[in-house]
Amino acid sequence: MIAIADKRVVLVVDDERGPRESLRFLLKDEYAVICADNVDSGLDILKREHPDLVIMDIRMPGKTGIQGLRELRAIDALTSVVMLTGFGALETAQEALRLGANDYISKPFDTTEMLNMVSRFTLRSRMEHKRVRMLRELQDMNSKLTEDLATKDRLATLGQSSAEFVHDLRNPLMIVMGYINLLDQQLVKSQGMFGEQLGEAADYLEVIEKNMRRCHELIQMWQQADGAELSQLKPIAVAHIIDDLVMSVEPLVSAVDVEIEYQVDDGGAVVLGSRAQLVRAIHNIISNAIDAVDRGHGNIVLACHRRDAAIEFRVSDNGCGMPPDVLARIFEPYFTTKPKGKGTGLGTVIAKRIVEEHSGFIEVKSTIGQGTSVSILLPITTAPAAD
Repeated sequence: MIAIADKRVVLVVDDERGPRESLRFLLKDEYAVICADNVDSGLDILKREHPDLVIMDIRMPGKTGIQGLRELRAIDALTSVVMLTGFGALETAQEALRLGANDYISKPFDTTEMLNMVSRFTLRSRMEHKRVRMLRELQDMNSKLTEDLATKDRLATLGQSSAEFVHDLRNPLMIVMGYINLLDQQLVKSQGMFGEQLGEAADYLEVIEKNMRRCHELIQMWQQADGAELSQLKPIAVAHIIDDLVMSVEPLVSAVDVEIEYQVDDGGAVVLGSRAQLVRAIHNIISNAIDAVDRGHGNIVLACHRRDAAIEFRVSDNGCGMPPDVLARIFEPYFTTKPKGKGTGLGTVIAKRIVEEHSGFIEVKSTIGQGTSVSILLPITTAPAAD
């Protein structure tokens, strides 16, 4: 049984008791069903409850379903609407589609067809609302940044801060792009028939949303870079850091046909720090490793093990490696051997600064033709991990 709070909400608007109760009985186990016997009552419920799907009869006394659809779309352009039509009302149903209905189904309806339609369109509504919400958050963040740049007189320090900010935003935005491509491929495969695969598409949207939040965290840290403490240090389970890294790295390596292996035995270790910052640091190292290996033959290992009173994160690759003169300059700001437009020369600089802010140590070893290994050591704390 699905918890009430987790159920999608379906609003049924029909003046006949029979169809209303039939739909309530059919959907009650998986959905929260609300019924109205006329258009005005249904619109009041729509404004108050924000349902995921509206099922509305076309022919009703007083305001018809077509009139109700016009008013509904003036209130809510995103929520899915399915019209119920009786025999001989095909032209009216087609008019409903032109006015913004998502589909129609004839009375008496087939229960299997109805269940598939409800599943498809309730999920569609949630995805649409989530898409619009994320777009609004992006617009808000852009507005805040524009305002900050226009009003804050910090030109002396904005140069490197802005460059770091752009560098860090690129990684999560690449993740967003990767998952959008996966979602697009998934929807093409389904060819309009949303079945079990749509659940995977919804999971991709969840990952997109998490990385949107990561963008927001990076913006907050950048805005506070005027001397205030960048983040509040808390006890963090190493396992949570690994989880975030796996989620963010997988689409990157799959997009460039590179293998990544995880060797994790953290023993339940906890470190004192900022989860967002530590993920940021290690992610920069992994991104460099991805750029260093050959497509189709590249192999990266992310290992995590306890070493006495410290935890070690080690990123190793079988890439081209670095000569001693390049290795000696990798922590020099803006130094890069990548082609123009591919790198900023700040990834390792940012990682080193974050590690040192966490009382840690970073070490890099590299051999030409064999690859590179980057080790990050962080002290373990005895404090219990924060929620």
